Amino acid sequence: MPGALLLAAALAAVPSAAPPAPAPEALHAAWPGVRLSPPSGSYAPEALRADLEALAGSSRGVVRIAEKGRSTEGREIAVVLAGSGPEKVLLWSQMHGDEPTATAALVDLLAFLAENGAEPATAHLLTRLTLVVVPMLNPDGAVRGDRRNAQGIDINRDASRLQSPEGRFLKELRDRYAPSAGFNLHNQSPLVTAGPGGPQVAIAVLAVSASRNEPDGPSLARKRGLAGHLARVASTFVPGRVTRYATDYTERAFGDSMSRWGTPTVLLETGGWHGPREEERLVRLNFVLLLSALHALARGEETADAPFYETLPPNVRGDLVDLVLRGATVHGGRGLPPFLSDVAVVKARAFAGDGRRLSSAAVVDVGDLGHLAGLEELDAAGLVLAPAPVGGAEAWEKVVSDLAARGLAKDGAFLLDDAALAREARAWAAGRAIVPWATVDLVLFRKGEKGLVVEGFVREGSRTK
Repeated sequence: MPGALLLAAALAAVPSAAPPAPAPEALHAAWPGVRLSPPSGSYAPEALRADLEALAGSSRGVVRIAEKGRSTEGREIAVVLAGSGPEKVLLWSQMHGDEPTATAALVDLLAFLAENGAEPATAHLLTRLTLVVVPMLNPDGAVRGDRRNAQGIDINRDASRLQSPEGRFLKELRDRYAPSAGFNLHNQSPLVTAGPGGPQVAIAVLAVSASRNEPDGPSLARKRGLAGHLARVASTFVPGRVTRYATDYTERAFGDSMSRWGTPTVLLETGGWHGPREEERLVRLNFVLLLSALHALARGEETADAPFYETLPPNVRGDLVDLVLRGATVHGGRGLPPFLSDVAVVKARAFAGDGRRLSSAAVVDVGDLGHLAGLEELDAAGLVLAPAPVGGAEAWEKVVSDLAARGLAKDGAFLLDDAALAREARAWAAGRAIVPWATVDLVLFRKGEKGLVVEGFVREGSRTK
C-alpha cells in the first residue's frame, strides 16, 4: 500500500470527535454568500489570477498561493494551498481549456474555506487535509476556448510522454506532495443521457482505474467511495441525472496515471442542466459536491458510499440533441420537392467535451429521428419548414418586401404553392440547405386559408416568434 494510503488509513482509524459535517443543502444555501466566480461560469486567466491573489491576501493564511508554473506560452499556472493537515488532496481543473465549470467552483470553494475557517466543521477539515488546488492547468487553451494546449496537445493524454509543460508541472506536483486522493475535474458534452433513452446527464463520475484489471483494495475502495459520495450528493439536486462515466483504462491519460502512481483519483464530469442560468447552477452544484466530498475525506468516511457508485447508470452518447422538429414538411433549400421529415438541431456551446465543437448552431440530422430525444421538441405536423436567409430579422424583412413587390405576399400571407416555395427558398437561402452539419436558421410556416403564414423561426438553435 502506498505510504499516503497508509497515512489515510491510520487517520481514519483514530477515534474522532469531529463536529457534524454540513449538509449538502446547507452548502448549497451558503454558496451565494461566498461566491467570487463570474456569472458566465468561466474565467479568463487574468481574472482568475486577480481573484486568487485577492483571496490569498484576505484569508489570514487559510488560502495561499504556493507557486506558479508556466504554460507553453508562458502564462501563469497557480497552485493554491488550503489547510494544514497531514493528508494531501490534489484537485485540478481545466486541463482542457474549454471546460471551465470546476475552475469557478474551486475558487468559490476556497472562498468558503477562507470565510468559514473558524467554524468547527471547516476548522476540522483544514486541520486534517491540505488541499493542493490547480484551478486552471491550461490557460493557453482557456484563452482560445480550445480543448488542447498551445502545442496542440491534449494534456490529458500526455501522462506517459510528458511533452507538454503543463503535463510535466502536474506530474511534478503529484510527485512532490504525494497526495492520497485526487480529483480530476472536467466538462463533458451536455448532450449525454443517463442510460439509453434517459434524461440529460448533469454529473458523471468515475473511480479511475490504475490498471486494466485493478484488484480490490484500499485504493479502489477509496475511489469508489468518493465517486459514490459525489454521485449521491448530486442526486439530491439532480435526481436521475447522475451517471458513471463510460471509458476504459487509458495508460496515457492523467487520471489513470495518477491512480497508477499511487494517488487514488476520481473523475468528475459536469454535463448539462437545461434551463435558465445553466452555467451558474452547475458551478453551484460542483461547489457543493467537492466540498461535501472533502468533508467525507477529512472525517474518514469516504468509502461509505461505494455501494451507491455501483448502482449508477452509464453515460450514453448520441441520443440527445437540443431541438427536434417532428414530422415537418421540409423544403430543404435546394429547389427539390418537399418531403416529410424530422429535423434535429444542436446549439453552439462554450464546451463540448470530446464531441464536435460548433461555432454556431447546426442541423445535425434529417429524416426519421425517432431514436433521438430533444431537450426541446416541437410537433411540426402540419408545418412547413424552410431555410431562413442569412442575416436574421433584417434579412427576412427584405425577403418579405421582395415577395410583396412581386405580388407573392399579401396581408401577412405568402402566396406560394410547393413549386414556388421550393424556387423562392432556394433563392433566399443562397446556397444553404437543411442538411446535416449545415449552420442555417429555419423558418416555419403554417398553411392558412390565404396562403402560408409564418409560425416562427429557429435561430441559433432556439425557437423564436
